[in-house]
Amino acid sequence: MTAVVRSSRALAVVAGVLIDEAGQLLIAQRAADASDGGLWEFPGGKIAVGERATEALIRELAEEIGVVVKHPEPLAVVRWRGPPRSLNLHTFICRNWARRPIAHEHQALRWLSPAELRHYPMPAPDRPIRARLALPREYLITPEPDADADAFLSRLARTLENPRLGIVSLRAKACAPPRLAELAESMLRQVRRQRPDLTVLIHAEPELAMHLGFDGVHLSSLQLRNMSRRPVPESLWLFASCHNLTELTAAERLGADAVSLSPVQHTASHPLASSLGWSDFAAAARRTWLPCFALGGVGPADLERALSGGAHGVAGIRAYWRS
Repeated sequence: MTAVVRSSRALAVVAGVLIDEAGQLLIAQRAADASDGGLWEFPGGKIAVGERATEALIRELAEEIGVVVKHPEPLAVVRWRGPPRSLNLHTFICRNWARRPIAHEHQALRWLSPAELRHYPMPAPDRPIRARLALPREYLITPEPDADADAFLSRLARTLENPRLGIVSLRAKACAPPRLAELAESMLRQVRRQRPDLTVLIHAEPELAMHLGFDGVHLSSLQLRNMSRRPVPESLWLFASCHNLTELTAAERLGADAVSLSPVQHTASHPLASSLGWSDFAAAARRTWLPCFALGGVGPADLERALSGGAHGVAGIRAYWRS
């Protein structure tokens, strides 16, 4: 994307995600002397005054990588309100184009799978797009493990037979640190063996996630409130539990990649908690640039409704867990 100068007004920009027949995505490395030089991005640039977003996309991709895009599909508008300046980033999926991509303004171009995206450092406004492209739609959060770890892992193995699951996180709030580390290591080893395609997180301290080799960490709302800087490198996923707009804003400032937003509906585990309802969930999800997973009284049957309300996907415990 073209470098921009600071302004109090959001600048309208556009970016294109080229996806080939094998499902590989194209990213471009910024010139060394450009703003954020050396970082990788989805190519695009400024939308000129009076220009439609699709018109700007076609023009910018022709200039930057030499392709002629046909029939782009809207992906998302990221209303970025952080540094280096406020942007309205209109992003499109491009599956149909003419000519071979060539790096006219970038150092290099690279094709890679969605799962590989997190290993390439990107400017902050591009990261929410990366998360939307790389993160699966259905997310299992484990119930609290009981004293029998083998029985818990056996139930987890049965649960992971569900091919729709793309993310799993171990949540074991009642476990003492030594037992949590032992259980987490066993759980991670089992998931890697059974479902190497899964993104594996843990609800715990970030240091434990990094030490054991998890793909990321899911922060509680209390951890979120007590942190002032991102606790894991960009190559690891950072999720946060949010329940209101204040916590969503805190997650944005921390540099989170995605959030769970809950409770959408009343749950048996928190019968006294007030629920958001689908209307308030949708309003909150559309006010953040972060991908939101609907959580609380929802499951796979609610996926389409969640997506229509601005969610990236759904997360659940009982809705997925097989006892």
